Amino acid sequence: MKSPKLVAGIDVSKDFLDIYFNNLQGKEQTLKLANDLKGHQALLNNLGCKRTYLVESSGPYYLRLAFYLKKKGADIRVENPVCIKRFIQMNLERNKNDQKDACWIYRYALQREVKPWQLPPKEHLACQSLINLIDLYQRQLLMLTNQGHALHQLPLKCKEVNKSLLDMQSAMEAEVAHLEKLLDAKLQKWQALQMQSLASVPGLGKRAVAMLIVFTDGFTKVQNHRQLIALAGLSPREHTSGTSIRGKKGICKMGSGRLRKVLYMCSMSAIKHNKACKELYERLKAKGKAGKLALIAVCNKLLKQAFAVATKGTIYQANFCSVKP
Repeated sequence: MKSPKLVAGIDVSKDFLDIYFNNLQGKEQTLKLANDLKGHQALLNNLGCKRTYLVESSGPYYLRLAFYLKKKGADIRVENPVCIKRFIQMNLERNKNDQKDACWIYRYALQREVKPWQLPPKEHLACQSLINLIDLYQRQLLMLTNQGHALHQLPLKCKEVNKSLLDMQSAMEAEVAHLEKLLDAKLQKWQALQMQSLASVPGLGKRAVAMLIVFTDGFTKVQNHRQLIALAGLSPREHTSGTSIRGKKGICKMGSGRLRKVLYMCSMSAIKHNKACKELYERLKAKGKAGKLALIAVCNKLLKQAFAVATKGTIYQANFCSVKP
């Protein structure tokens, strides 16, 4: 930590900041401020820049505060909320409120080392927002389609309702197409080489390529393919203990469900068009493995290939063989 003595834990909500901090004499205090520009200014006026601030990366509400503190030169750290939740459970805390959460974040900052938070590129935030909006519209499109199917089953149909649904569906489809073009243009401007490399992998579609680049921040958040697999929640999981506990094996879904869903759909295309994935799938099926398990293995194979070409800036080669000295 930049300041081992002066620490502040902040629980961020939509409207308020609950702060738990200490002073130079070691006395612990609390403070509650609004989560807006005036509140952020009051935070620095009261606590100063020569202090370590820790927040959770829960939702979008912490970003305004993190950007403000970073630009003012403060030492801001951002931690995964799961880590802090497990820390609280480890200490057997039975109650929960905003002030207690801020206190536990403060204690976590005192006991654990958290990496300094870095400002994300503007292109990354823009592409992430576009992906989130496209995903939202596609879910709404599915709802409209299902509603349309349900209305067709009625014995008496209302033409005005059907027309309204079709108009809304057409408008939303056009908007999704426009946003996808805009996302493609921004990605080309930001990570053109990675897009070209990832698009060369048979089985990876445009949506998977975009999500891989955005979720890894241009492959800067992962150092190897195992971390990329963990990011997608596709790591193998085992739950055994002694001779009596034999939990069902599977994957640890502690990762991005959206990315995992897209990759699973990509695996169905990869077993037809990607030579290495096809051979892996057929080999596992020949051993009697379930189809879903084989497709998960294909997802991991796709991620290994994606990491290799994206980090090396090369085009996918179907017959590539690594040469070890």
